Amino acid sequence: MKFRKRPSHPRAARLIFSAAVLSLLLPVYFTGCDSQGPSETEAEFWARTEAFVTQHMDPQGSGFAFVVVHDSAIAFARGWGMANIASGVPFSPNTPSCAASLTKQFTAVAVLILYEDELLTLETPILSILPELPAAWSAITIHHLLTHQSGIPNYTDIVGDEPSSIDGLTNEDALNLVLADPILDFPPGTNASYSNTGYLILAMIVERLAGSSYSDFLSENIFEPLGMTSTFVSDESVVYPPNAAQPYDEHNHLYEYTLYTYGATGIYTTLNDYAKWDLALYTDAIVRQSTLQLAFTGYTGGDNNFGYGWMIGTHRGSRSLRHGGFSTGFLNYVLRIPGKRFTYLFLSNGGVFANDGFDTWTSELMDMILSYYL
Repeated sequence: MKFRKRPSHPRAARLIFSAAVLSLLLPVYFTGCDSQGPSETEAEFWARTEAFVTQHMDPQGSGFAFVVVHDSAIAFARGWGMANIASGVPFSPNTPSCAASLTKQFTAVAVLILYEDELLTLETPILSILPELPAAWSAITIHHLLTHQSGIPNYTDIVGDEPSSIDGLTNEDALNLVLADPILDFPPGTNASYSNTGYLILAMIVERLAGSSYSDFLSENIFEPLGMTSTFVSDESVVYPPNAAQPYDEHNHLYEYTLYTYGATGIYTTLNDYAKWDLALYTDAIVRQSTLQLAFTGYTGGDNNFGYGWMIGTHRGSRSLRHGGFSTGFLNYVLRIPGKRFTYLFLSNGGVFANDGFDTWTSELMDMILSYYL
């Protein structure tokens, strides 16, 4: 069996162009600076934090918003800038925005629902569910897909991120790009390399075993039970609500494309809806806590230390779960520290993060918040 490393798409570097895509790849360590200490009240801290973000934002440009969830409640949530510049729709905690790769944590839990229902095991070969895939992929298991250890090439390295390249792209289109040359990058389980294709295939597995669309499965098993009423999947049946965030470039010009891939990306959510999801991850509402710990365990080591839909690290001795999300015109990042009942999430839609200094001040912002709460 042949294996090889493929050169990245010439524009794939944009996926990690900023320290803000930050922590898609890097572990999170914070020194704790700019804290006013216990003498500063929470109201004073948030007033100072709001002023800090406001000075960096164009109120008529693309948007940025963040939420902090602490001790089972939203401590703060606010947006700045615009979700839709032409329509004058502001970016708020209720703005549905493309979660990009934050979708993977939802796909992983969808798989774990099927695992609890005994429809698959984590060691199930994927060809036993999707026999139409190449025979050369016969050693790949569900666990390999979840932890980026399959060796399946990353379709986003092939297609790139130009609007003209991704406009109208479906899961079938994306998979066919890989199947045109299906040689694995390494034998399954011997290495780890981030693969959006793996999570696209996991969505296919969910659909095959559940007998329903990925969108319907997530709606019925996650979104509706948790009251995530503004969260949806951008598949070919999508109808975007008028307050949905649109993607912009660094000059606040609209990126005109519609992307239909899902599983690795595709979910639109809001800060307020995500907070409901975050709180559910401390409970048995969707799957048992013992099952969720499978997702929250690192299996690959190194800086990324992939779990199921998360990268696993530590912050001041406590386990941390993190992931970034990038799609053309969207950038997001989430950090959870379950032992401290703490979560920080930001969503943004374009030009704001392409401007000089975004990675610096957003890192300062996160450091301020971590220093105050932790």
